[in-house]
Amino acid sequence: MSESIAAVVLRAAELIARGLPRKAIELLQPALVVNPLHGEAWCRLAAAYLDAGEPDPALNAAKRALVLDGDPVWAQRLTALALSELGRHPEAVVAARECARRKPGDWRCQVVLAEVLANSPEGPREAVEVAREAAHLAPAEARAFQVLGDAALRVRDWGTAERAYRTALRLDPDADDVRANLATVRSKRGGAPIPPPSGEALHAAHVLVWPALSRLAALLVAGGLVLLLAGMPKPTPLLGAFSGLLVVACLVVVGLLLLKARRGVRRALLRLPAHRPKVAIVATMFWLSAVILAGWSVALLVGATTMQPLVVAWLCALIGGAVVVLGGGR
Repeated sequence: MSESIAAVVLRAAELIARGLPRKAIELLQPALVVNPLHGEAWCRLAAAYLDAGEPDPALNAAKRALVLDGDPVWAQRLTALALSELGRHPEAVVAARECARRKPGDWRCQVVLAEVLANSPEGPREAVEVAREAAHLAPAEARAFQVLGDAALRVRDWGTAERAYRTALRLDPDADDVRANLATVRSKRGGAPIPPPSGEALHAAHVLVWPALSRLAALLVAGGLVLLLAGMPKPTPLLGAFSGLLVVACLVVVGLLLLKARRGVRRALLRLPAHRPKVAIVATMFWLSAVILAGWSVALLVGATTMQPLVVAWLCALIGGAVVVLGGGR
């Protein structure tokens, strides 16, 4: 049975990491009915309740874990966080200090103490110093620097907050909440814009976008040529419908690209043209071609008979396609 509960705990941890605390709770509750003495499972349940915004049952689960075999420091951290969420700040500070006393070299204890102090009425200043110690103990952990930035933000220490958030973003470029807080700090200071995406994110975006540009080149160049041949000597409204379908196909390619990209890479995609000139040229040409095609499609459907917009759209597509072919994705 111990293997079974261990597998449940592991699965619950995966669900919490994926942002599904409610499913983790539903998985753990029946397992704990059968195995009520499994301390780690109670800790996972407490963590899931905290992520779900339910501090009352989180506190109960953490207290159960405190009296069982397992990691008492983990249970102490969860207890402190639950008490803080419930507004019981003095008790939360006591629990967090006890956690830090038991394991002074554990950066997670220092992070929890900093969070609890930052939420208490008289602790924000001390929270900054405790968070500094957490960042010193764990220089490769984005969470430690995020908490330092949050604590500094509360006391309006803009310089410390900005440095901490920038370090956190360097360690975890996908942290949207950190990026938003950094923007807040910079707006308060009247500083420069948010740092650009990392080189790794830009490279990943470039690797992802070039095949999509190749597909767009094939659609617009080949499709435009077919439309040119079919539209001579005089285009018809039916041709406008086919031209509209070509524009829709291009939009589908772009949509699939955005769906495929992770959050950090998706942001890098939007800023990639500023860092990759060839991507900027190709994107501009294809955008012009698609816009002109869309306008020409509408014009044909309402009775126009001109071919000139199609020629311009095809030339734009041809220029972008040539850059794609010659660039080779490098």
